[in-house]
Amino acid sequence: MSASIDDLKKERERFVAFAFAAAELFFEVDAQGKIAFEGGAVDRIGAKPGQSLVGQNIYDHIDTDDRDVFSALVLHLEHKGRIGPIPLRFTSGAGRGVALRLFALRMPADADRVFLALRSAPLGTSGLGEEDVSAETGLLTKDGFMKLASATMRDNPTGSNLYMTAVEVGGIEEAEKQFGPEYMHKLLKRISAHLRTLSVDGEIAGQIDERHFAFLHRTKGDGKQFESSLAKVDANVKLRAAYSTLASDFKDVAEDQVLRTLSYVLNQFCAGEDNVNFQSLSTAYESMAGDAQRRVVQMHNMIETGSFNIAFQPVVSLLNGDIHHNEVLSRFDERMGDSTPLEVIRFAEEVGVIEEFDIAICKKAIDYVRKMKKLGTPLTLAVNLSGRTIESDRYLAALMGVFQSAKDVSRSLLLELTETSAISKLEKAEAVLSDLKAMDYRICLDDFGAGAAGYQYLRAFNVDYVKIDGDYVRDMNTPGYRPTFLLSIVRLCADLGIKTIGEHVENRFQADFLRSLGVDFGQGFHFGKPDFSPKTN
Repeated sequence: MSASIDDLKKERERFVAFAFAAAELFFEVDAQGKIAFEGGAVDRIGAKPGQSLVGQNIYDHIDTDDRDVFSALVLHLEHKGRIGPIPLRFTSGAGRGVALRLFALRMPADADRVFLALRSAPLGTSGLGEEDVSAETGLLTKDGFMKLASATMRDNPTGSNLYMTAVEVGGIEEAEKQFGPEYMHKLLKRISAHLRTLSVDGEIAGQIDERHFAFLHRTKGDGKQFESSLAKVDANVKLRAAYSTLASDFKDVAEDQVLRTLSYVLNQFCAGEDNVNFQSLSTAYESMAGDAQRRVVQMHNMIETGSFNIAFQPVVSLLNGDIHHNEVLSRFDERMGDSTPLEVIRFAEEVGVIEEFDIAICKKAIDYVRKMKKLGTPLTLAVNLSGRTIESDRYLAALMGVFQSAKDVSRSLLLELTETSAISKLEKAEAVLSDLKAMDYRICLDDFGAGAAGYQYLRAFNVDYVKIDGDYVRDMNTPGYRPTFLLSIVRLCADLGIKTIGEHVENRFQADFLRSLGVDFGQGFHFGKPDFSPKTN
C-alpha cells in the first residue's frame, strides 16, 4: 500500500515538474475550487507579496466574465481527462486583469482534485477582427468560425482527428419569454462557455444564428458531451440539443474542398427541415452530412470518368431568326438522385467541385466542336464558367491550359461567366478574361441584372455579350409591366458595343417585345428546348 502511495507521490511530482516546464503558475484545487496547492508567481493573479492563496477559492481570482468557462471546464474534465490550452482571464488584485492560457488535468487517483497549469501566451483569435467575435459571449460569428476552422484544418495534417459539430439548441427562446432578455443573455453565456471549453484551443466555437452553434474539436464524442451538459446549465430552463458531427478529413476529397463541404453542411443544418421534428434532427442531419460526403465523392468519380452528358439549347437572332450558337447544358444520371441539373451545379459550387467540373465540361465542348467541324457541320457553343473557377489558385492553370490547346476552335466557343458565385478578386478575374480574349475567345456575362454585382463586372471586364436575367422576360406577362430596367440594360450595353441575349423566352409576344426594345438574341422554349443534338439552322 505504501509503495503505491509513494508511486502516486512520485507521479504527482513528475506532473508538477512537467507542468512547470511549460507553465508559470500551478494549482491543485478541490471540486469546489478551493486551492490545496500552489506554485509559481501567484502574485500575478492577486496574491500579496509573500502571501499564499492556499485555502482561497480559485473562482474569486477568475474574471467574472470567465467563471462560467472554468465551471464548464471542471464539468467536462470528467469526460475528457485533460483540457487545454484554454484562454482564461484572471483578476490581478490591482484593478487590472491578466489573460493566461490554462491547462487542466484530472488524475484517476485524485478524482476530486483538478490540477491547473497556467502560462502567458497571446490570446485572441489570430487573423480575425473584432467583427468576427461576439463581445457578449466570446463566440465567433459564422464567418469568423469558418475562417478560423479553415486555418486550423489547413495547419493540421490529414488524420489529425479534427471534427466539426453543428448544434441546434432548443429552449433559449422559451427562456427569454419566461424570464426576460437579460436572463436569456446570461443563459447564452453559460451555453457558450461549454462550447468554448470543448473546442480546439478553447476558441474555435461560433454562433451561427439565434439557436444554431458550431465548434471544432478533437474527440468525436464531444457533441454528445455537449448535449448531456445542457441539462446542467440552468435548473430553471430545460435545454435540449440536436447535433451533427462531421470528420474534417473526408476520404477521397481534396483538403481545399473540405471546408466548403463543411460550410455547406453547416448551412443545410441551420436551414432545418420542416418535416423533421426536433427529436429526430440529429439522425436527419447525420444522414444529411453523410449524404453530402457521398455526393462529393460521386461527383469526383463522374468528373474523372466523364460519365455525364451535355445537351444543347439554341440562341437565336431576334432580327432574322438565324441560330447564332447553342448553349451547352449539363445532364446527369441517376447517381445524382432527383436533383435538377441546376441543383447539382449549385452543390458543386458550394462544396468546391465546380472548378474540376468546369474543366471537364469545357473539354467535352471542345471535343464536340472539333468533331462537328470534321463532319463539315461547324457550330458555335457557349459553355458556362463559374466565378470560383477563374479565381481558383489550384485549378486556373489547368483551365487555361485547356483553352491554350484549343485555340484552333476559339472562335467557335463563347464562355459564359455565371453570377451564381460572386467574384471577389476582380483584378485577377479581369486578367484571366483578358488572356482568354487574347486567345480569341468571346466572353458573356450570364444572368445579368440578377444582382448588383453585374454592373461591377460590366465595368471591370471587357465582355462581348450580356445575357439578361430571365426574370425580366417573365415579368412581361404581368399586368402593368413597364420595361424601364430592361430598357436601361439594353441601352447601356448598346452604348458599350455589347450584344444582348434575352433568356427564358417562352412565347412570340416575349420575343417580339425583346426585339422592339433592341435585344439582339433570344433563348428559351419558344426557340427550342434543350436536346442532345444541337440545332444548326
